[in-house]
Amino acid sequence: MKQYLAFFSLLLSVSLTNCRTMDAAIQYPESGKSNLGITKVAVLIFDIEEAKWGDEFTDAVSLQIAKSLPFKVIEREQLSKVVNEQSFSKTGIIDTQTAVRIGKVLGVDALVFGRGSALKKFDDKGKLIPNLVDTVSLKIVHIESGQVIVNARKKPGADWTMARLLQYSLGLGLIWSREDILIATSQYDFVAESLVDRIVSELNK
Repeated sequence: MKQYLAFFSLLLSVSLTNCRTMDAAIQYPESGKSNLGITKVAVLIFDIEEAKWGDEFTDAVSLQIAKSLPFKVIEREQLSKVVNEQSFSKTGIIDTQTAVRIGKVLGVDALVFGRGSALKKFDDKGKLIPNLVDTVSLKIVHIESGQVIVNARKKPGADWTMARLLQYSLGLGLIWSREDILIATSQYDFVAESLVDRIVSELNK
């Protein structure tokens, strides 16, 4: 029995190890990695289709950036005031040139923005489970160079981290189903933290 369980867990790990939905890529400006000079950033409200919690997801991303990167994130009130006064879009539906303009007005070194879609899942009572992210893309524009230096993305599906693999395999798929893992790894707090972790990992290479 023990050998069977070990073999089952090994097969599961091999089949799911590469099923990570979070990814990030870094492209440094021509001035070079050591000359980024980013100390202050602003985070625009993410546009999440069919969701009313874009603000909350944005706050989650801002928190993780402040915790994990050596950047100061400007307050939402300051950002909203400037965006309103300059008649800029408040959402992630902007292009790189507009991002640079907003960044220059704000006096920040980089601007974070993005968009995505909500995942619609329902509980046993038919009630919509809130705050689930299906897909999201995040960009960081370097204001001085006008270049997108970070691209990060969550693809559809469950994010099979090693912890989730163990959780699923130790329960033999009976205690925690694939659907449970999908819901757990689609919560916007988990997505925000995982995306920023991927960015940090790429920056530290």
